[in-house]
Amino acid sequence: MSPQQQRTYIMLKPDGLQRGLLGEVLRRFEQRGFTLVALKLLNPSSQTLEQHYAELRDKPFFRVLMNYMSSGPVVAMVWQGTDVVKQARKMLGETRPLDSQPGRV
Repeated sequence: MSPQQQRTYIMLKPDGLQRGLLGEVLRRFEQRGFTLVALKLLNPSSQTLEQHYAELRDKPFFRVLMNYMSSGPVVAMVWQGTDVVKQARKMLGETRPLDSQPGRV
C-alpha cells in the first residue's frame, strides 16, 4: 500500500441491510475507484459491540444503540484508496441521519 493509500472500516448496519442498501453502497465506493479489501456478514456479539462503541458507554442512548445494533446482521467492510476516509464520510453522511444531506446512505 502506497503512502497516499488509506484504508477505512465501513459497517452497514441492520436497517441498511433490511432496506437493501448493500449493493448501492458497494456501487458507490467502486464508482469512485476504491478497492474492497474485506467484507464479512456477521451478527456481532454484545461484547464486540460494547468494545466498538466503548466511547459511548456513558451516553443515555447506549442501551438503545446496543439493542439496535444487535437487532440483525451487519456487513463489515474495509475499503482502500486515495483519500478514502474523507470521501467515505462525505458519501455516507452524518452519524445522525437527520443531519445528513439528501442522497446519503
